Amino acid sequence: MKMSTAAIKKGATKGEHRSFHLGFARWPAGTTALAFEIWLALAVAYYVAFALELNSAAGVGTGLLILVGPTQGMVLSKAIYRIAGTLFGALIALVLTSLFSQDRTMLIAVFSVYMACLVALATLLRDFRAYGCILAGYTVALISIADVDAPTATFTGMLDRVAVILLAVLVLAFVSAILATAESERSLQSKLRLATKDIVAMALAALDQRVPPDPSQCVAMSARLMPLRSEIGFATPELLDGWARAKGARSALLGLFEAISAIQALGLGLRNMSAASSTIDEAISIMRAAIVAQRPEKRLSDIDALTHQAMEAQALSIDEAYVLDRCKFMIEVFRDIRDGLLSSRVGRLPRRSVSLPVHQDYVAAVLNGLRVGLAVGIVGLLAVLSGLPGASLMILGTIVFVSLGSVLHDPLAMGRAALLMTPAVIITGTIYDFLIFPNVSDYPLFIISLAPVVTITCWLIKTGKGPMGIFYGVQSISLLSPANVQTLDPTAFVNTVAFLVAGSVCIFFSLLLIVPVDPALRRLRLALAVGRTLRKALSDENRLNQPEASLHYDRLSQFSSWQHGEPVTPARRNVMRRLSDLGNLSFAVRRSWRALDQARIAVDPAIDAKARQILPTLSAVEILDLSRTYLAAAEGLDRSKRLDLVHAAAALYGTAVLTTSEMRLLRHLKLLRYHSQGV
Repeated sequence: MKMSTAAIKKGATKGEHRSFHLGFARWPAGTTALAFEIWLALAVAYYVAFALELNSAAGVGTGLLILVGPTQGMVLSKAIYRIAGTLFGALIALVLTSLFSQDRTMLIAVFSVYMACLVALATLLRDFRAYGCILAGYTVALISIADVDAPTATFTGMLDRVAVILLAVLVLAFVSAILATAESERSLQSKLRLATKDIVAMALAALDQRVPPDPSQCVAMSARLMPLRSEIGFATPELLDGWARAKGARSALLGLFEAISAIQALGLGLRNMSAASSTIDEAISIMRAAIVAQRPEKRLSDIDALTHQAMEAQALSIDEAYVLDRCKFMIEVFRDIRDGLLSSRVGRLPRRSVSLPVHQDYVAAVLNGLRVGLAVGIVGLLAVLSGLPGASLMILGTIVFVSLGSVLHDPLAMGRAALLMTPAVIITGTIYDFLIFPNVSDYPLFIISLAPVVTITCWLIKTGKGPMGIFYGVQSISLLSPANVQTLDPTAFVNTVAFLVAGSVCIFFSLLLIVPVDPALRRLRLALAVGRTLRKALSDENRLNQPEASLHYDRLSQFSSWQHGEPVTPARRNVMRRLSDLGNLSFAVRRSWRALDQARIAVDPAIDAKARQILPTLSAVEILDLSRTYLAAAEGLDRSKRLDLVHAAAALYGTAVLTTSEMRLLRHLKLLRYHSQGV
């Protein structure tokens, strides 16, 4: 999913499962605390805005409710990017207004292109960086488009807008700091520990059954792990040493992804064992003890000693060498996982600093930008043709919610939220403007009266209905427009409601009809990306990039999510297995290149040259012969060089086995180039 905002999707921690059921409704744990925090921030922000007599004081409420996230870290992360997006958008608003102050059509046309570019960029970003990018777009709308008929008021509007946003952000950050609970950090720690236990269970099952786990199980685990990448960013601003804890969490998370591939490789090797082996039985015993220990690296020397013992007895077959090599790698992976977990818990730097690259769908970015650009242009043109001053409200709603919806995994979710929640927004506005506000004369009663709106917003977000919560909260406060002196104008209220309804319809049909998302094409692009990664791995002899496990499993989890709602057939499971195998083959090829480099000084140059010539062809028979050649060459070497050749033999063997299992698909992708075997 492209925008992993907590307001849209969140995984529940163990504590979050303790929810209450009030009749037909579920009251998730933490909802009351979140609602109180947002309400308190709203009370402080409105008081300051009214005291300073800001012209855009009503915008404080919408600014705060857009910032709502289920945890403190999410709120702070969102606030940081909101400030940056607001300042950038304010600057662009001044530029566009100065260029097109007398031309509404050109202003809207240029703004449509600008907004399309920002949404395309936001699609490639994740977390609240994407939100900040979109905010830089619709801040221009709130300043330039809203004052399109009064360009001389743009500068004043910009100052008011920036003041209101900074006030909302600073107040919410202050309140969050006072009520700090480090909820994101605790949630992250809990999920990482639980995921580690499940990965250990998966590894033990593979060792017991001596078969690799089902690909669907691996994909499900990757889909569960991938959101933690975002949560690391959410947890970082909660604590002073959050940056060090984040490095540890990233190392642990990458280790969990690597462990999934390592378990698959080890299970594959155990399944392909030609005969029972006491060496492998002993290696499994070592593995079982290592992966549950806090210091797995202490057992690395045991695997090396077992390998040397088998080599000296001339009783090490190529399949045994492969299993021993994968056992060693898995112990190293769990070493990194345990080290990352410890670093994340105590706040020290881990032994390695890593990044977690993810899949970028550039085609989807262009399509999302095109959708927003067309929607803004069409709605803006209709507003210009209508000639109604209040029509800018319809444009603003379309810009904000079509942009936010476009970067969601399911863009139409925001469109449905707009249609479903508009009646609730109108009812809320009617009750407050006609029944509550006329009977409220002082500030305490006024701010207490807003508590239900805040509570409903937080409840919707906490129950996983993020788009509905955002739309309801923002549009309700926007419709109410609280001010120092609250006046009731029924005609203005009816006009505003009419444009709100029109805007909601525009939002829904923009997301439904303009460049609709095609899950089949998304899956096709993901599959092609997996193939391109393998092609790059085959030609990567000089660069020797590290395998990007997070990238591979992000693709698999996205592929699975785009099949949501479709029946799970044997054909679909087969597709997932093949994509998983291609990704693991990419890892095996990159591992082979590195192993050949390590073994170069210890092997005959003719053998090394032949290996480098054969590996890119994916000729399974020849690569398998080469693996046996490397293993045979290792028998006559001293211990200091022997392990490098065993590692090279195992890496080549793994490449050959995976190539054999997916020969038909590789031939279809034109990745097989035979030498001695012929075509």
